[in-house]
Amino acid sequence: MPHVRSVPAALPAEDADKSIDLHEPRSVRYWTETLGVSEEQLHTACEHAGASVEEVRRYLGSSS
Repeated sequence: MPHVRSVPAALPAEDADKSIDLHEPRSVRYWTETLGVSEEQLHTACEHAGASVEEVRRYLGSSS
């Protein structure tokens, strides 16, 4: 039986560098995997920092 790997939900690079769309399941899955956070943590970070990936990363770094 072949080995099945889990592959992160990929987003195009031009989309991935801009903002996090919490209404798009693929975006939420991608960013929770990429940032190593739960959906709840991602939603909280976006509530505090906005949808900018740079600002969310900064918020998550300062809240740990």
